[in-house]
Amino acid sequence: MSIRRLETRLQAGRPVILDGANGTELERLGARMDQDIWCARALEDCPDKVHEVHRRYIDAGADVVTTNSFSATREAMQRYGLAAHFEEWNRRSVRIALEERDRSSRAESVVVAGSVSSYGRFGHLDQETMSGHFRAQGEILVDEGVDLLILETLGSTARTIKAMVNATKNLGVPVWVSVSCVRHRDTGAVMLGIEESSEASHVAETYGPLAEAVREIMSVGGSAVLMMHSVRDVTEDAVKILRRTYSGPVGAYPNAGYWTRPNWAFVDQVSPDEYLADARRWVEAGAAIVGGCCGVGVEHIRALAEGI
Repeated sequence: MSIRRLETRLQAGRPVILDGANGTELERLGARMDQDIWCARALEDCPDKVHEVHRRYIDAGADVVTTNSFSATREAMQRYGLAAHFEEWNRRSVRIALEERDRSSRAESVVVAGSVSSYGRFGHLDQETMSGHFRAQGEILVDEGVDLLILETLGSTARTIKAMVNATKNLGVPVWVSVSCVRHRDTGAVMLGIEESSEASHVAETYGPLAEAVREIMSVGGSAVLMMHSVRDVTEDAVKILRRTYSGPVGAYPNAGYWTRPNWAFVDQVSPDEYLADARRWVEAGAAIVGGCCGVGVEHIRALAEGI
């Protein structure tokens, strides 16, 4: 569908189905996960598998497919000696997604989102350097033809997220802002932060109340705000907070499992039917965009597309 049609659909409150994870689906298909640049390696090693992941999500009914550029950031690729591949790999991520969209019988019903992310060590950079990295990735993805940008700010502070928004908001396409969140273990409050798995995660960091962070971030810009890569148990409350805090479209795409670099631990898994039941509650709470992050795959998205 055209981006204008998608935005009209969101404004009318009709749910949009986002795809699921790229990295963990590639891992399920046997792609090697790189110690340093994780699933971006598949763009070079096995682009056929990247094609297959997009094709399967489109066939499952996803309205939005996301480029496999999450871990192909300029910061990470420079640090690990891969700077020479930065532009080509990001362009390739778009071309693969567009090719699968355009050859599908559902081509007119699918938009391609370019993933601009904070994968790497952005928190240690000054504002100008950080913004330059984000803008460079966004410019490549837009130039290659994505319909929108999705800022995947996993585990980032409000300072970093605002830099991402400022760096990409004037590139001529809508910008969806995705933030991770966690429930504070002492107070139960929903916070900006990261906790991949409440049962097994070794990472649990908080950066302040989610509502305050979203107000601060979305005052800078953005076309939608989504909760990403967070445990399912916090998703409904997070969506309610996003809905109360932001007047535009909100969404959710949580995860299942946790990262044990460079692979994904497929624990805390959920059946497609259970995921659909959860997603219906997120929609009732105000989510206009629903999908999945790491550990959530094609069959989960098929259940959403058929059931919502």
